[in-house]
Amino acid sequence: MKAAIHRDINIMDGDGVILASTNPARQGQLHQGALRIIREGLPSLVIRHDIPEQGVQQGINLPITINGRLEGVIGITGDPEEVSAFGDIIKRMTEIMLESIQRQEQQELLEKAKSLFVENWLFSDAPDWGELETRGRLLGLDINAPYAVALLGLEEADTGKKSRTEELSEMRSGLILGMIRSRMQGQPANFCAVIRSKIIVLLCGASRNEAFMTVRDICQNIESYHGLRTNAGISDSSMAPVDIRRCYLEAKTAQAVAAQSSDRRVVFYDQVSLEFIVQSIPPSIRQDLNKLIFSACTPQEQREFTQTIWTYFEWDGDIQKCAGHLFIHRNTFQYRMDRIKRKTGYDLKVPKDALLLYLTLNN
Repeated sequence: MKAAIHRDINIMDGDGVILASTNPARQGQLHQGALRIIREGLPSLVIRHDIPEQGVQQGINLPITINGRLEGVIGITGDPEEVSAFGDIIKRMTEIMLESIQRQEQQELLEKAKSLFVENWLFSDAPDWGELETRGRLLGLDINAPYAVALLGLEEADTGKKSRTEELSEMRSGLILGMIRSRMQGQPANFCAVIRSKIIVLLCGASRNEAFMTVRDICQNIESYHGLRTNAGISDSSMAPVDIRRCYLEAKTAQAVAAQSSDRRVVFYDQVSLEFIVQSIPPSIRQDLNKLIFSACTPQEQREFTQTIWTYFEWDGDIQKCAGHLFIHRNTFQYRMDRIKRKTGYDLKVPKDALLLYLTLNN
């Protein structure tokens, strides 16, 4: 403003102390004109002559009011006849700016209250569901509505930098949340927040396609504007308030798979299969496991064992069907399974052993 009107401007707080001034020497001083406006409730105060001994300069002083409440005073130094034309404009601009800041602060308080509420909803040890329902409605979140949970994973594109969501700065997290909220504008029942270092998005009543499009767009926007590799896992929809906890765990599982996938940015929980999880394990780990399990086997035995393991899983452990598929007797297939156990130490009929043997199929 000073660059436009070539006059000094002072802003005083509710006690008449100069908070900010284009004349730095005046900051922190008590402004007598502002003090009169505050004490006497004046709509304005024009000072026509300087009073140096009191630190008073000619100019115009106007109250700053927000929602009918006096918040401070703005003063413009100079000939009152010249600066009065600017007074109302600068006063109103200041009030608009303060109103905007207050709305922003109120919105931030609301978002913090929602974040605390959702954290309790997701993680509280012994939730009072009646109280949660009441609190949720006050905050615009109906815990009885069907919600799908989306969990986002973020990594720096530059692998030389720290790459976890937990290490993202608070400012960057705020910018990302602002971007997500902008994408979900017009959908007040949806919600997003950073909770326990995880970016969580709640999608209310969204169809599968709507959820995918929303989360995919969010991931693309984060990558475009923030240079972060982004992935996400999406749960099934909740059927009851307590289901949100299951949904969170589903989203967490799906996001872990998406983080390891080379071709899928967004993964739904029902897309997570044993094959998908195996493919998400780094090849080097699978190769080391393969060498360990078949260390005592010849190449021919490894090929035979691999065929047996694949057939066993393909036919869900039904020995008769496995034997029929290979055109061998049931006892022959059982004998091959026994040989795998003797040579590797792992038994296809023991679930934890079978899983490790299954991992050898993807090398």
